[in-house]
Amino acid sequence: MGRKSTEKKRYVDADIRCLYSIKLLVFFQENGIKGFSMSELASNFNVSKTTLYNHFPSKKHMIEAALEYKLSTISDYKTVLFNKDLNYTERLRKTLLFYCVQIFQLSRKLLIQIEESYPDIWKKVLLFQKNVIRDLEQYYQLGQRIGHYRKDVDPVLLTMNDSLFFELLSKGGGQKKYSNDLVNLINNYCDIKFSGIKNQ
Repeated sequence: MGRKSTEKKRYVDADIRCLYSIKLLVFFQENGIKGFSMSELASNFNVSKTTLYNHFPSKKHMIEAALEYKLSTISDYKTVLFNKDLNYTERLRKTLLFYCVQIFQLSRKLLIQIEESYPDIWKKVLLFQKNVIRDLEQYYQLGQRIGHYRKDVDPVLLTMNDSLFFELLSKGGGQKKYSNDLVNLINNYCDIKFSGIKNQ
């Protein structure tokens, strides 16, 4: 007789899994994703390894869950960017501030490690960035349709400009250089942008 399958049953509570995802994100931010053991992680969380495995079948699933939690938090920018109760230019200003603050909270070291070690998970970051740019383009297009922004400015160029701005902040020590004065930086960036694209 053949050996019976011993597929493990997993008892996953979505709320508890979310709490673990937050803890994992904090742990990975502080320690990176290399060289940690499940025993160390379980001890850090004051739970058993079995408890962790009930929610996450592998280390890779843990890393993915932590990243997905952070991306879902950052995606709240949409509630500001498309909020009809806000002044049209203030939507962009507040969206950029929220987005940049959230990005600053993500360790550059962690992102590099994910990109190097888990390219399939990294694809989620790239897709997320692509969706941010798509949403910004839609925002500029709508602004042109309602007459708030000049129609002779290409929305694609505007979003490329925003993309370069994000890249400047996230690379080359930008987080350390600008984090203490992020509000003024965003305001200056927006004032310069609005002066060139707003209808008078």
